Amino acid sequence: DLLTKAGYIYQSSSGIYTLLPMGQRVLTKISAIIDEEMQRVGGQKLSMPTLLTPDNWKKTGRWDSTGEELFTLKDRKTSTLILGPTHEEEVTAIVKDMVRSYRQYPLRLYQITRKFRDEARPRAGLLRGREFVMKDMYSFDVTKEEAIGTFEALEAAYRRCFDRIGVPYMVADADSGNIGGSLSKEFHFANPSGEDTVYECKGCGYTANEERACSKVAGSGHATYIAKVLEGDKVVMSRRVVVPESHEPSAIKVRQVLPIAPDQRLEFELAMDAACGEPALVDVCVSNVDGQRGDWHVAKSGDPCAKCDHGVLTPSKAIEVGHIFYLGEKYSKAMDLSVLHQGKRGLVQMGCYGIGVTRILQASVECCNEDGRGVRWPLAIAPYLASVVPLTSSERAAEIYGMLQGTARFKDNVLVDDREYLSPGFRLNDAQLLGIPVTVVLGKRFAETEEVEVQLR
Repeated sequence: DLLTKAGYIYQSSSGIYTLLPMGQRVLTKISAIIDEEMQRVGGQKLSMPTLLTPDNWKKTGRWDSTGEELFTLKDRKTSTLILGPTHEEEVTAIVKDMVRSYRQYPLRLYQITRKFRDEARPRAGLLRGREFVMKDMYSFDVTKEEAIGTFEALEAAYRRCFDRIGVPYMVADADSGNIGGSLSKEFHFANPSGEDTVYECKGCGYTANEERACSKVAGSGHATYIAKVLEGDKVVMSRRVVVPESHEPSAIKVRQVLPIAPDQRLEFELAMDAACGEPALVDVCVSNVDGQRGDWHVAKSGDPCAKCDHGVLTPSKAIEVGHIFYLGEKYSKAMDLSVLHQGKRGLVQMGCYGIGVTRILQASVECCNEDGRGVRWPLAIAPYLASVVPLTSSERAAEIYGMLQGTARFKDNVLVDDREYLSPGFRLNDAQLLGIPVTVVLGKRFAETEEVEVQLR
């Protein structure tokens, strides 16, 4: 891994890393950008505990639905505790206990902290670790309209964050998953090594992840599947799902309309008898079949875009680095968080907004390592902007360091490589490996004519 080779991180064990000083500088710069943009939209920073009790998780149902990815432990009194992977329940409990009037809303609370997930197969460095740094914001509004406005404001803030970071990104319609909610968008860095597939229409700009992509399918042929909801080996519910014959049904889309409990699963099988099963879910691309209409199929590469009349869907691999959700009433209903407003008591509307801070660190390297010689950091998050490398004597390196430090652009962003015990070639190669954007080389010509060599990464 390039970050390990360059000395940015140290692997302590499987999926667990130490951020070394250079890595910490990058993380601090990413966090500073996030802090500025979150506070620009009214975010207030707090720090919630890493150790959580499962009581509120049981109220929301996530104690059962999260499964084996949830890190748990027992204290000396045998009480169960959770290593927090996310903090929806905790922040909802805080607001319920401390906020008394609708006049105290809206609230936008966020933190940048370590999270934990018991990954089955930790891999790809910081991209899929068991311990990671994440920014999570939670919003609380009195009405749905205000909550949607908050979602739109945070989407704009996320775009500003990623614009400033400087790595090309995509914004995709997404599934809410175990977090819940009815509106969700993901932020991705495009990269061939990414685990996610994102479909994009070049015609209208529509972008969605593989699970949520919508397409139009020509032709009248169709296939019928039986969607079975199972609890153990027992089938507790079944529905027919009719989709275009060239496509498969989407579990993500079908789950949205079936009452599936956390301990239940959904499976499909091709129906031998098209008339069997419960009333049908019929895809909008299928004609002459009665049933509940909707987009139930999995999109494919080359499908016509459902949002315009002239584009097709093109897939690309990507790395997810951010995710925003409009949660609605999922957590406020489960935990009875309500507010009296205009003579009526109603549930508070919520949203949550995550950025994988350490994921950005790793993903930036994956996306900006084109020449194979080392890291190529975007300027906004490079650990240092300039490195001074004296090849003969380091006596005058302090002078050049001071000149650069005296400029607004390079202040507090200059490094002097004074490791005279290493060869000049090693230090110059190391500057390339580290990815410092500007290397100022003080060689023999500097001693004779005060000319320096400037190398750009």
